[in-house]
Amino acid sequence: MDPKPNPEANSVADQPIAWRAVPQDTAVRSDGQQVGSVYDVLGSHEEDIFHGIVVQLRSGSRRVFVAADDVILITASHVDVSLSEGEIGALPEHTEERQFELGMVGHLRKHLGWIKEKDR
Repeated sequence: MDPKPNPEANSVADQPIAWRAVPQDTAVRSDGQQVGSVYDVLGSHEEDIFHGIVVQLRSGSRRVFVAADDVILITASHVDVSLSEGEIGALPEHTEERQFELGMVGHLRKHLGWIKEKDR
């Protein structure tokens, strides 16, 4: 007799997804416990490079940046990180930065100047 499949073990929400598909407010977990939620996902869409996530801590008081190297698993229902809750709480507060690149600007783009990064 075949064993009954466990629907929770193979849930679509628990399957790995691409970093670009992470919904905002997805639970962020450390050791299986929720420590916060995804506030933002940082990366370069043009170069397909994932930099990390900005986590709104569970207390709601701060946002911290967790580097891609510390992200273990990304699913539609949660993001697992390798940092402990204490390590996440000790991270410095994330400050949003806008990046610019050198490009053609001006009337009919006649000269070099700084333009906003296309990914934001």
